[in-house]
Amino acid sequence: MEEKQKKKILMGFSGSLDSVVGAYLLKKQGHDVYAVGINFFSEDYENIPKRYNDKGELIESTPFQGIFLLPGLERVKKLAESLGIPFYAVQAADAYQHYITDKVVGCRVGGRSFSPKVTASRLIFEILKNKAEALNADYIATGHYAKVVKNKSLNSINVFVSNDLENDQSYLLSSLDPETLEKIILPLSDMRTSEVKKISQSLNLEYWEKSAEEKSPLMNRPLIGEFVSERTPPKMYKTGNIIDFKNETILGDHNGIHLYGLGANNLKTKTGTPIDRDYIVIGHRYSAGIVYAGYQEDLQYDTIVLMHVKYAQGVDLSQPIDVYIKTSERGEKIPATLFPFNNRYAELKLKEMHEGLIYQGEYIAFYNRSGAMGRVIGAGEVRTCGYIDFKELRTFPKKREELELDEQREKVDIYSFKF
Repeated sequence: MEEKQKKKILMGFSGSLDSVVGAYLLKKQGHDVYAVGINFFSEDYENIPKRYNDKGELIESTPFQGIFLLPGLERVKKLAESLGIPFYAVQAADAYQHYITDKVVGCRVGGRSFSPKVTASRLIFEILKNKAEALNADYIATGHYAKVVKNKSLNSINVFVSNDLENDQSYLLSSLDPETLEKIILPLSDMRTSEVKKISQSLNLEYWEKSAEEKSPLMNRPLIGEFVSERTPPKMYKTGNIIDFKNETILGDHNGIHLYGLGANNLKTKTGTPIDRDYIVIGHRYSAGIVYAGYQEDLQYDTIVLMHVKYAQGVDLSQPIDVYIKTSERGEKIPATLFPFNNRYAELKLKEMHEGLIYQGEYIAFYNRSGAMGRVIGAGEVRTCGYIDFKELRTFPKKREELELDEQREKVDIYSFKF
């Protein structure tokens, strides 16, 4: 965008501190700013019984209990008006239902994972882009902490990390296509959260702040299982046993795979009896209704197979690439080597062995460096992960009989092979 040239900009406006300050800064720069609130909820799509917590308080029947939902159109509209900015509301409940809610339900019923926030972020930009075309706007904007940089000499446009590495959100923008990136302005890209908060205090407005629940990982929230139950017929539930994979022992029965998300802990049987709290869900065998449990310390991986991989412009795919991967928005960057394959597949070989697992369906972004000026060079969805054992990729821990066999191999008398 050329400096000092007035542009018509649509600002994604949720009423959060970041969206309000972002809109304020664009207006202060002299641009013609329009606030766009995207409503992802509609009673038509959530015709389910009312639920109440232990205190008798109504539990809002909204997708993910408030994630990516406006705290009230009137409240958000008043915030925009306080800044002297026109406000538009977009109803997108059908798109949210299709791309987010249905996918969450399907993944939990099928025993897979999903990264809703990445998909929802992509949906937000798509809606803003379509609205900008309808209103003949020049650009779209949001309050994300990331950078979009265009290299004129290489004729490429890429996502970079923001100046605020601690709160960087480039992970959420890593799957956006070049056509969308061309239309994006991120007014907070060069700022730190502390600076944004100072500006917000000077505006003296009441912002929408997310609760601790709304900041927690989406797929393993305690209410997600019940959320899925209300949206699927009982015949889709796969009931069965909770089994210790390593020892092949039955720990109890369960009422449905969808109630046991990958990585969940503090497991209970269908009667509510607690199982060893250190057990976590490591996988499912859907056809038999089995939930496999194990211990974190028994799990390890240094190899990740990706599918649906998308690469940034200008990436050389003719040879392996040294990268740094992020497995979540706030996750640390892990050094690895990327091996591109055909048909949008790829393999990541991590520099060190890591404890735990990254589950099927989760989203990974990769960067060219770990710190400042890091550039997103691609992203993909996890197909499987594990470590190479006798030329095979092993995901789950070895069973007891396999461990005993390994011990026998180690105890072989080496002198028996001498002549």
